[in-house]
Amino acid sequence: MGPPDGGRPNPTCKITDWKRVSTALEKIDTPPLNSIPDNICTTDEIDSAIGALTSHIRTVVKKCEREVPASSDRRKFPPDILELIIAKNRALRRASAYPIPEY
Repeated sequence: MGPPDGGRPNPTCKITDWKRVSTALEKIDTPPLNSIPDNICTTDEIDSAIGALTSHIRTVVKKCEREVPASSDRRKFPPDILELIIAKNRALRRASAYPIPEY
């Protein structure tokens, strides 16, 4: 089985914006979290709280994902740009490994 036009499907991958996930999870006044009781006494309440929290986290992560073509590669920069990126990364590593005013 394949696409109707006989071609190959475009592979995609999901990219998650973890900063958005973190920001969204900081909001504590949400309906899924409000459904968790403050006083948990039974194992059923524990299971329910775990389920509500897991469901909330999955929903937040899913909302912060986007699909991009799998063939899109960030390394397809021109060689001079790649050299600048490599130099910048070396400088950052050097500055964090040896924090002296010179760096």
